[in-house]
Amino acid sequence: MRRALFVRTNRVANAVVRRLGLRRFRGGDLLYLTTTGRRSGQERTTPALYLVDEGRWIVVASNGGADWEPGWWLNLRAGTPARIEVEGVTTAVVGTEVDGPERERLWARLNEMFDFDAYQRKVSRRIAVVALTPA
Repeated sequence: MRRALFVRTNRVANAVVRRLGLRRFRGGDLLYLTTTGRRSGQERTTPALYLVDEGRWIVVASNGGADWEPGWWLNLRAGTPARIEVEGVTTAVVGTEVDGPERERLWARLNEMFDFDAYQRKVSRRIAVVALTPA
């Protein structure tokens, strides 16, 4: 029940952010990530804070501090089609998890933008750092 309420609330919040066309949130830049549901086949769009690194867009699969993976990340891992919109430009992307020293470097940069460490402390899973690369 709690998870279903979280998902519904998150979808409403995402729709409001999209409708307002926000490009920044809590001091960071936003992109809009659209993935295709691995089971439903439906497209869903999620706003995400990001940073650019070596021609990739880096996002965090924090899921608002929930202790389960966000659907968009599960969809990317399943290889479903995805695209992002950044400043009005749409790009097809693939997502891969960043690991090792590169993850630590990016995690530090991401935490300069937003306190993702606070989310990490709330969950038992390791929050993924995801590189979105043009397809």
